[in-house]
Amino acid sequence: MTEVLTERNMLAPARMPEGVWNAYLFQVFNTASFTIVLSTPMILYFKKLGASATVLGIIIALPALMNILQIPAAQFVEKMGYRAFVLWGWTVRSAFILGIAVVAMLPAKIDPVTRISLLLLLLFAFNASRGTSLCGYLPWMTQWIPEEVRGRYLSRDQTSAALATLGTMIVSMIYLRAPEMKFAYGLLFFGGFVTILLSLWFLRRIPDVPVPPSAASPEDVPYKDMLFHPPFFKLLVYNAALLFSLAGAGVFWIPLLRDNFAATDSLMLGMTALWSAVSAACLWGFGHLVDRVGSRPLLGLGTLILVVHLSLWCSVAARVLPFNLLAIVLIQSTSAIGMSLFNLANTRLVMASVPPMGRSHFFALYTVVTSLVSGIFPIFWGILLDALAGWGTAWSRWQWNQYSLLYATLVVIMIVALVLRNRLSEARAMTTDAFLRELLVKTPSRAISRLLPRRPVP
Repeated sequence: MTEVLTERNMLAPARMPEGVWNAYLFQVFNTASFTIVLSTPMILYFKKLGASATVLGIIIALPALMNILQIPAAQFVEKMGYRAFVLWGWTVRSAFILGIAVVAMLPAKIDPVTRISLLLLLLFAFNASRGTSLCGYLPWMTQWIPEEVRGRYLSRDQTSAALATLGTMIVSMIYLRAPEMKFAYGLLFFGGFVTILLSLWFLRRIPDVPVPPSAASPEDVPYKDMLFHPPFFKLLVYNAALLFSLAGAGVFWIPLLRDNFAATDSLMLGMTALWSAVSAACLWGFGHLVDRVGSRPLLGLGTLILVVHLSLWCSVAARVLPFNLLAIVLIQSTSAIGMSLFNLANTRLVMASVPPMGRSHFFALYTVVTSLVSGIFPIFWGILLDALAGWGTAWSRWQWNQYSLLYATLVVIMIVALVLRNRLSEARAMTTDAFLRELLVKTPSRAISRLLPRRPVP
């Protein structure tokens, strides 16, 4: 009888742990907070203060660059425990958001250069505390969520983030469309402080998990051997190429629309809201599929869509594709679908590629390597954009300028990433043919069967 019960337990499908909704709600409020402080609203505020493309590149680079602190922080995660370490970091970073709101509400006699300097200092401190505390979060969730349902968990987690971004962008867009108040952005950043306090409350409700005994070792961490662990190294190379391209995409679009098409702040916030809505729908649709087909097929599809996305931006910059509602929908939809598929499948593949021994150090190494690419190259692209300002020539209808040239470069780099995707290792991934059959035939068939009556009509 005991053997029968044991066999049944082994065959029982894995279930989400109790309290998982606290993780989703944490993600909602945490995303709302950093969307305000680290995303489009902050870039728009710096642009309002007269910041150059190089400064915008630094703002975009700071979150990634500060992730390098995960390497020295990894040794403390296992001593303090995942939950205690992450709670400490989130508590510290909340104080810096309050400081950002205060600077934005300083009297008008404070000149823009002083405001930019103070904000950069506070953003540096905020991202340093964020980068340090993130070291414990992914190992915590990896240990807590069973492997069989990680794809479903990640899709719900990222859907929560996408919906939070959508709501935040819509509120910000409506708020900034009204006649501008004296401290409009300061009050917006204070909203980021309130939402991070709410995220901290839900974070405290997530249960702790024990740190694997093998994770702690008195010996030096063999980072070189970890770096060249074959599945891990291939994934890093692919990520580096793709993130190199995306680093430029994050820098170019706001200066392009503001300076060349006179786009308003509310329009660009609305574009971000559209991106979030499409992203949430995509994650909802592919959430169950990723556990069935594997990560590699979704990474291939997502990267190909990102090639199309960057090509659309290049056409707009070259004045071949008009910047209208149709262009906005195409650009934001391809970006949302491509990035959603990449983030979902890539995170799942990282979790699968990292062995249990030294998990915190593997995650820290992965984050640091990818963050260096994401952190250094926005500054590089910003400097290059400033250096090419005013350059231009024409090929018939195609207008070559600093934006179209740089977007064309990003397209080439993304194609390289698409080729590198073929080298990734995954034990239980579908072949391309099987994936296309699953995506285009079986999945629509299941959806249609749910809509049809389940018994014959008399």
